[in-house]
Amino acid sequence: MMIYTITLNPAIDRVIHIDGELTRGRNNTVSNTAFDIGGKGTHISVVLSALGQPNIAAGMVGENRKDELIALLREKQVESAFYVVPGQTVRENFVITDDSQKGSYMITHAGPVLKKEDLEGFAKNFIKRCNPGDIVAVAGNPPKTTRPEEYEWVLRKIKETGVQLVVDASGPYLKAAIQAEPDLVKPNQFEFAELMQLEINSIEDCIAAYQKSELSKIPYFIVSFGKDGSLLFYNNLVYKVTPPDVHTVNDTGCGDAFVGGLVYGMSCKHDVRKMLKFATAISASKAMQATSSGFDMKEAGEIEQSVKFEYIEKTGRNCNAI
Repeated sequence: MMIYTITLNPAIDRVIHIDGELTRGRNNTVSNTAFDIGGKGTHISVVLSALGQPNIAAGMVGENRKDELIALLREKQVESAFYVVPGQTVRENFVITDDSQKGSYMITHAGPVLKKEDLEGFAKNFIKRCNPGDIVAVAGNPPKTTRPEEYEWVLRKIKETGVQLVVDASGPYLKAAIQAEPDLVKPNQFEFAELMQLEINSIEDCIAAYQKSELSKIPYFIVSFGKDGSLLFYNNLVYKVTPPDVHTVNDTGCGDAFVGGLVYGMSCKHDVRKMLKFATAISASKAMQATSSGFDMKEAGEIEQSVKFEYIEKTGRNCNAI
């Protein structure tokens, strides 16, 4: 069994730390600048490699600056196998952190222009690697020039190989992904609200919206609420997991770390309790790091002991903590 991550619009993150709190109208002094891996799928690969789980980071990259991205991945022991798009450039994002503990600012470039033949070339090349039972995590949206139906086509071609398909996408791409019937989907609260075209302001809202949907065809459907935890809809049951409070330095990549933990749990065939608690602990540890990717294994192990896991009745009422 092999795990593949797919990032259709990877990036190089320029992480900039500001002394004090970032403020409009004044000179904000930079105390530190570093480069890190950008892109949801690549962040998942970093988590898996840190856990000692063999994986390959795949996807599509522009020919310009691809060597920089690959070098950053190698620094974190991530093997890659990207499909190179001629004439395009790997995008650069800006992640700005300060001393306020209020999270990071994310400024992103749109990325390269992908033609239909680029996506077809990638898909036909990638599925040659896939074997039944492999896990493929497709994370992050493609460039905005990619039509949702093209994205769905790619997912369907991958799913047809018999792999376990994990998807983390948003907007019209999330809606398209649902049609491909992946094994695990993880929108956040706002992405789920957009998908359902409803306001989701509470756990009760989330459960009610799910019950009105046809999403039960997705074996693992998870809605994340940031620092407030997440809900798992699995096997006609609802579970809630809540992390402890942590010192937040950079929350960029926390959702990716969470998905990385979930994928790891799937590969180890962990039960839902262990899978969710461990993934939540990894995500919380990531929030405490200055970088866009990575986490502290010892720290995550300690946090896991304080993660709360409970069954939620479909009425939204909390039941026994587990």
